Amino acid sequence: MTSNAPVREDVLYRALQQHLDKMPVPYPATESGVELRILKQLFTPDDARITLCLAAIPEKLGTIRRRLTPAMDAEALTRALDSMAKRGLIQRWPAKSGTLYGKSVFVVGFYEAQVNRLTPEFQRDVERYFDEGFAQALHGKQTPQLRTVPINATIPFERTVGNYDDVRTYLKGSAGPFAVMNCICQQGKDLLGQPCRQTHDREHCLTIGAAAHSMVGRGAARFISQDEVLAFLDQADRDGLVVEPQNTQQPLFICLCCGCCCGVLTTAKMLPQPADFFATNYYAEVDAEGCDTCAVCGTRCQMDAIVFDDGPAAVKRERCIGCGLCVTACPTGAIRLHTKASPQLPPKDTGRLYARLMRERFGALGVVATVGRRLLGLKT
Repeated sequence: MTSNAPVREDVLYRALQQHLDKMPVPYPATESGVELRILKQLFTPDDARITLCLAAIPEKLGTIRRRLTPAMDAEALTRALDSMAKRGLIQRWPAKSGTLYGKSVFVVGFYEAQVNRLTPEFQRDVERYFDEGFAQALHGKQTPQLRTVPINATIPFERTVGNYDDVRTYLKGSAGPFAVMNCICQQGKDLLGQPCRQTHDREHCLTIGAAAHSMVGRGAARFISQDEVLAFLDQADRDGLVVEPQNTQQPLFICLCCGCCCGVLTTAKMLPQPADFFATNYYAEVDAEGCDTCAVCGTRCQMDAIVFDDGPAAVKRERCIGCGLCVTACPTGAIRLHTKASPQLPPKDTGRLYARLMRERFGALGVVATVGRRLLGLKT
């Protein structure tokens, strides 16, 4: 007699995949089912059953407990939720009314929370998932989670610049706290024998405020000073790393990314017009008369946007993401950033970013339905 337990387990994890796919950032199914293998490596069956009772908007323990079948006493459920939060699988936020819990997105979310705990098998599954479905979902026409900003030394002076584009000014005005953690993308590539070509450093992913508290609390990051945060930005420019903060006016994290390891940049680089999928207010342009064809800018560009056709450098606008790495390295000053005709104002904070993503995915009625289900005590 054969057991039907694996069948029931597959049904459970498929339900979890569909539940996570209702988040602001998709978690789509694939023909191979690699998305289920990823979930099985992170979530135990009990974790999966509990996560199915969590909403996109974090909620109180009592609300979650009423949905759970079979029932768990409050103390046991609290231990289970705290364990999942410690492993980075779900959200946990302090509030005046008590701790709130909610489900998390895959990226930027429970994948990045696996930093320092990766295995080659898990990383191979993640890369396969990017290839088979997640990259297409990530680079849709919706508002991206990340934006690209240059260091302020390259920002054009002819226009007023908001703090959301001037990341150094934003950090100088932030109360923090600040933390730094290892780059999970580079760790994953190291496990597969594909080390980063831009830098030997691995510790340069920055978090701010509540995100810093959360990552330090999980043991994945360490607190650093404001001056140290700014020093990491300086080092990123020397190493040729793209500055990618969360796409909000008050970012909770800043990624410093390379084009050989970063999942966002590597998948976007394969698109014919990657600039269409980035939130950036700038583009680079070369003064041909000032260019001495040294080709340094081409080695710095992470998106293959700079070409040399038997002459001075030229920028392919459809590939330029306005990071400014070419500008800071040009010995003759022949490359400058220019502000786009219609600069984009990012959402104010994470909540407003996710609300916009939900509207773009499900429409206004879908957002209303999600909030309504939450008020009725139903999972979303």
